[in-house]
Amino acid sequence: MNGQCLCGKIKFEVEILNHEVHACHCSMCRRQTSGILMSIDIKPESLKIHDDSFLSIFDSSEWGERGFCKACGTSLFWRLKNNEYANVNVFALDTPRHDFQLVTEIYIDHKPAFYAFSNFTQQLTEADIVALMKTE
Repeated sequence: MNGQCLCGKIKFEVEILNHEVHACHCSMCRRQTSGILMSIDIKPESLKIHDDSFLSIFDSSEWGERGFCKACGTSLFWRLKNNEYANVNVFALDTPRHDFQLVTEIYIDHKPAFYAFSNFTQQLTEADIVALMKTE
C-alpha cells in the first residue's frame, strides 16, 4: 500500500500484516496528534520512504521511535528501535481499505473519560504494552 504525509513531501509504501486498526491513548500520541493515533501493523522491513529528506525521527522511548514529516508534522509511523515491529498511521495511507476494523485500544488506562468508542475492542493497559515490548 502507498501513503503520504499531509503536504506530500514524504511518500512511502508498506506491506500491511492484517486489517486490524489499533487506537493508542498514550499521552505522547494524544499530544502529537491532538487526539488518538490510529495505526495498522506492517512488515517492518517493508517500509520504504521514497525521499527521506523531510523525514524526522523522534526517539520517543527506550525501545521506540516515531517518524514524522518535518514540513507538515504528519505522524507517519512508530517502530521498535530493533525494527522487529512497526505500524503506520492508518490515515496516512492513500486508500484505507473498507475491511479495516478497529480491534484494539492500547494505553487504555491513559484514556480521558470524555470519549469512548462504541464498538467492542481488546483493551490493553500501559503495563500490558510495556510487557509486550520487552519480549519482542
